[in-house]
Amino acid sequence: MTDIIISNGQIIDGTGKPKFNADILISGSNIDYIGDTSDINADIELNAKGKIVCPGFIDIHTHADFPIFVDGLSQSSLRQGITTLVTGNCGHGPAPSPINEITKRNVIGFNEEWGIDIEWNTFEEYLEKLFTKGISTNIAPLVPHGTIRLAAMGSAEREPTQKELNHMESLIAEAMSAGAIGISTGLEYSPGQYANQKELISLTKVVEKYGGIYASHIRERGDNFEQSVKEALNIIKHSGVPGELSHLVPRPYAPKKSFEKVLSLINKARTEGLDIGIDTFPDIWGPAHLVDLLPRWICDGSEEAIIERLSNPKTATLCKKYFKNPTNYLLRTGSFDFFFLSHSNSYPELIGKSLKEISILLKLHPIETILKLAAADGKDFANVLIRHIYANQDDLEKLLLDPYCSIESDGAIGSTSGILKNLVMNRSSYGFAPRFLREYVIEKEMFTIEEGIRKLTSLPAKSASLKNIGKIEKNMAADIVILDQQKLRDNTTDNLPQVYPDGIDMVIVNGKIVIENETHTKKMPGKLIKSALRKM
Repeated sequence: MTDIIISNGQIIDGTGKPKFNADILISGSNIDYIGDTSDINADIELNAKGKIVCPGFIDIHTHADFPIFVDGLSQSSLRQGITTLVTGNCGHGPAPSPINEITKRNVIGFNEEWGIDIEWNTFEEYLEKLFTKGISTNIAPLVPHGTIRLAAMGSAEREPTQKELNHMESLIAEAMSAGAIGISTGLEYSPGQYANQKELISLTKVVEKYGGIYASHIRERGDNFEQSVKEALNIIKHSGVPGELSHLVPRPYAPKKSFEKVLSLINKARTEGLDIGIDTFPDIWGPAHLVDLLPRWICDGSEEAIIERLSNPKTATLCKKYFKNPTNYLLRTGSFDFFFLSHSNSYPELIGKSLKEISILLKLHPIETILKLAAADGKDFANVLIRHIYANQDDLEKLLLDPYCSIESDGAIGSTSGILKNLVMNRSSYGFAPRFLREYVIEKEMFTIEEGIRKLTSLPAKSASLKNIGKIEKNMAADIVILDQQKLRDNTTDNLPQVYPDGIDMVIVNGKIVIENETHTKKMPGKLIKSALRKM
């Protein structure tokens, strides 16, 4: 067991309290003492003079499930100070259930070129494989509703039978027993969009038995924003679990005053005893699948049938009426000028360009461009990614200012070299935490540095009911970041999303130094984080 002393630093403990000067003694994987260590010797002594020492950041909303399986070093996360990843969000995830061509399409970040040997059927088997390979960050996994629904009833657009519902409940019980912290839903996506409240309440009641949470990408943040939040609050109320509402900022075309009504609804629910967290990433641009822009029927059926539709010249003609519909999401968000390619195996040279620019280069109609880009990646069509306008700046800042709003990436993990080099969900995957602290805390002064760090540490830990992390306190896990506030900055841009940040001097996970002098030590001390409310 190695002892570490961090001396002379300014400690920000993650609670929002004012920073203070003290030393920290780490013994094994936990914080053992906070105070004066001048009379104590340790194996490793670190001088943090002039630096901030704070808890490791918690990314409460990631899609790192498969990327972290193929590269457990978690480079893009650790280098911005993230020590814990909450995975399985938006109803997307690799377990439980056998992964087949349908469920692969339901997992953001899956790439056939990685050649993953998928040798699991249960949630427990997935976690065992993951930790046997080794990871450098902690993982707090959610069980994804979309994956279990596909396992029980495929992509059927109907209510489940009692047998199918029982099957889903058993899959959730297995996942919760294995260590899942709750259930996630993606009600804007297939197959989550086919689930009604009755189904979701029944499934979430299983989660309640184990002390889990309900994390939801709600049904809509546009015309029916208010109704969608009411649905989420109803599910949380009737299942008896804490709730986390993901990236809750309204679409730019949401009805006026709907955001104020939504925040009022949530605050009222809190006064009535509901435990509700919310989160967002600090950017007006968000990630999406390219095929999300297409009519839903194109992605129905077998993989072969979908690829044939994408490649068939007649499909573009069949889609034209859809794209002329004034309620179409693409048209309401700004047309083809405001959608930019962010990931493509077949056309990496076009990454960063808008669909309009790409259409001009390819001499195609934009609808034909979408189909061509998707078809070119064959079985990986679902992971051709784009970025698009996620929110307007005023609404984003209003959400950031909410004291219950955690800061997240809605990204994956990546690396500037190796197998994940070409995976880019969004620039937040590489720099959301330094960007939030630099732009909104240091430059705009919307928050104190103590409050900014709380929104990255103890707040997401509380919202997700995570055990033993998020604060610098005696006996808490030794997940610690040493940062230089003057040098701290996100170096990514929309056109250069794969750049590591500056100012993160050292990252410690469970008492092991994993980032030192901008170098990954290759250590893999990551653990499974359990729910603090766990009952079984």
